[in-house]
Amino acid sequence: MKRLVLAVVCALLYTPLAGAYVIDGNVSDWGINLNNANNMGYLDTHLPSGGLDIDVATEDNTDASQGWEQVYPGWSNKNKFDAEAMYFDNDAHNAYIAIVTGLPKSGSSGWAPGDIGIDVNRDGVYEFGINTATGRLYGSLGETNWEGVYYDGVNHNPDYSEANPWNIIDSPSKRLDYVPFVYSLEQNTHYVLEVSIPLSLLGISANVGDPISYLNIHWAMECGNDYLNLSADVNPVPEPASIALMLMGFLGLAGVKFHRVNIL
Repeated sequence: MKRLVLAVVCALLYTPLAGAYVIDGNVSDWGINLNNANNMGYLDTHLPSGGLDIDVATEDNTDASQGWEQVYPGWSNKNKFDAEAMYFDNDAHNAYIAIVTGLPKSGSSGWAPGDIGIDVNRDGVYEFGINTATGRLYGSLGETNWEGVYYDGVNHNPDYSEANPWNIIDSPSKRLDYVPFVYSLEQNTHYVLEVSIPLSLLGISANVGDPISYLNIHWAMECGNDYLNLSADVNPVPEPASIALMLMGFLGLAGVKFHRVNIL
């Protein structure tokens, strides 16, 4: 019986919970070491670990030693225009997104990084977005609140339309709160966009008993050379306080059982 109690206690104490993500542009807490990400395809085969239920999209098509390579739909000089990986996880209160790219925050060759779009009901419209220049969350967005990528919009190249949208068209009525957001400095020719968003701002609850919510997340760059789409799910999560109550209740019952055994 004591061994059973110990096993249950350990299981409760070590129940995997997201929420350990620090919004600092370092993806080591996602289980990713960018210091080793030197070769094409590294992020396709070295996936994040831990967390509650990490959703992943990868397309690591270049490295720092290459010249111009196609990254779809466009091309990248080395990994400057390569959108390489996107990760998503949640806890009971927040959604966490991390994006790895070769494009710095200042852009490259005049092309800027785009904003992060969030489609909360998978209807093809990104109702929420993170402005990656300011870290402000926008909400109640419709199709007319997003701008298309350059090569699709200016040169009318249909091959680039799949990279849409890329930029939130600012509207004061759409502005919500600033959220914890970082566009990191260079890390071994890679850059990380990392953000934490309160689920309440997205109209989502992830407490025990709530249904799973489904999101689509999108990021592209102004030129539209590359982009990332991720289908993610927001899983219900017991709060640490709830786990503690479960643990105390179980230990209390176990204590009564031990006491009765000792009396007998």
